[in-house]
Amino acid sequence: MEKAHALYKSENNDKTFTLEYMWRELKDQPKWRLILEEDSKNKRTKISESGAYTSSSNQETEEETSRKEKRPEGQKKAKVKLKGKGKKHAPSPLGDQPSQDFVLLNEAVKLRAEAVLKSTEATTKSAEAKKEQTRMEKYQTYLKLLDKDAANFNDVKLKRHEAILEKLATELAEE
Repeated sequence: MEKAHALYKSENNDKTFTLEYMWRELKDQPKWRLILEEDSKNKRTKISESGAYTSSSNQETEEETSRKEKRPEGQKKAKVKLKGKGKKHAPSPLGDQPSQDFVLLNEAVKLRAEAVLKSTEATTKSAEAKKEQTRMEKYQTYLKLLDKDAANFNDVKLKRHEAILEKLATELAEE
């Protein structure tokens, strides 16, 4: 502990470590145990007087195996899992049954699409009927103007009458 305090002081501009009480509380928590394990894996221990060393990661002791507990799930991972955005589980061989809400939603979307399609068809038919009605009215107007006696028209009125008949005839021929 003294070495750790000395190291902290040397790395932090001669400030003393004031959070030892918190370290004592957290050191045994699963989240921090994993970090301690990783640090201890790289240390070597002397096994004989001849100077032979062995890695501590090669020696499995009861204490080390008890430390290899699964680390608890973190807060962010838990939120992602709740929202259903995390890694997907392998699909069941029996298949996933969609919930009743999704089935109803799917049916509602299909019904809405059919209603929109029918509405579009009705609008198209209505537009075609209006177009045909307008064409019939133009034709009726053309026939009335064609039957009108133009004998008593002056030159200006006669030219205007003939221009209107020509325009109506052209429009009716294009449709």
